[in-house]
Amino acid sequence: MLTGPEATIVARAGGAIVQGVKGQATTSPQWPALHASLLELHAIVDAWVGAAAESATLIQHKLNGMSSPPRRVRWKGPFNFGGSVTMIGGTSNIAYGVVEGMSQQVSQQLAPKVSFVKRLTPGQRQQAARRNLRNMMRVYCPDLLSEFENATDRRRAWVVANRVALSEALTAQSVDRESLRVWAQEALGTMHDLVVVRDELAALIREKYPMGHGSPEGR
Repeated sequence: MLTGPEATIVARAGGAIVQGVKGQATTSPQWPALHASLLELHAIVDAWVGAAAESATLIQHKLNGMSSPPRRVRWKGPFNFGGSVTMIGGTSNIAYGVVEGMSQQVSQQLAPKVSFVKRLTPGQRQQAARRNLRNMMRVYCPDLLSEFENATDRRRAWVVANRVALSEALTAQSVDRESLRVWAQEALGTMHDLVVVRDELAALIREKYPMGHGSPEGR
């Protein structure tokens, strides 16, 4: 059993921990910093645009009789589980797990799950779940939010629906030109939707947060 100065130090440390836990539990969850969150969302949708453009380019190369050597690409999926896969034509967005990982990134940006590590009361946990970028955009720019979610949903649905047949067509010796034309048009369509969203989001950021007027980490 500790006595004297050592016991006093331990008691103070224990009291500090208890007060810290109480403080953590009583602190209201904060809304995300809108400027920084929108910039991050713009970077995410820009990556989606790049993936759609890459798909369209690869299909067009096949239509034109062009080919590119395979390359090994690395990707990171949900919960940071990564892997690598050999993709023909230099593409990195058709294989299983890639668009799924990108969709997970979107979900985490719009409405991140509340960490179980945080000591929150049930009411605070519900409050934290409500205080996210999606709910902020529902108030400030609902049309843009709808366009963003529709564009990413359409892109994901297209990849999932066509990944097997498209991969087979791109590796086949013969060329089904009609199917490739349809795929090329569809890929360009998904890219166009994403470009529109990206450009509208950029315009919103520039309008509301001119360069030199505060830090992105601010409100």
